[in-house]
Amino acid sequence: MKSKKEKVSEVKETTSKVESETKNPLLIFFVGLVLLAVGLFLLSKRVVVQTQWYSWGFGAFRMPSGTVVLPFFIGLIWYFVDKKSIPAKIIMTIGAILIFVTIILSVHIHFVTTDLFDYILILILVGSGSGMLLRTLFKK
Repeated sequence: MKSKKEKVSEVKETTSKVESETKNPLLIFFVGLVLLAVGLFLLSKRVVVQTQWYSWGFGAFRMPSGTVVLPFFIGLIWYFVDKKSIPAKIIMTIGAILIFVTIILSVHIHFVTTDLFDYILILILVGSGSGMLLRTLFKK
């Protein structure tokens, strides 16, 4: 029968052995980076990205993309007429945000049909690569 001290020292020895085997955090970082890059590359090969710039909307409301630019141009013209006008700056900012949101809302992402092996391989590569990177980046 082992005493508690012997058990604790045994656990400490095995822990130190495991830590000494993975002592090179730079190697773990780059292996994790490669695994993550390969997994994301395989994932990107199974994704189709399409845009529909001609119209966007929420539900049944559709707005042509040309009318999205109008608030920005109105604010821009007003700004050049009176540079100290705060409403012109607000309208111009809202117009720029509206243009940015229109670009984001016009993107459609579709996943191509793939077999289970590729899907599991992608999940394993991305998960293990992310875990290795996070382990080296947030190590205490």
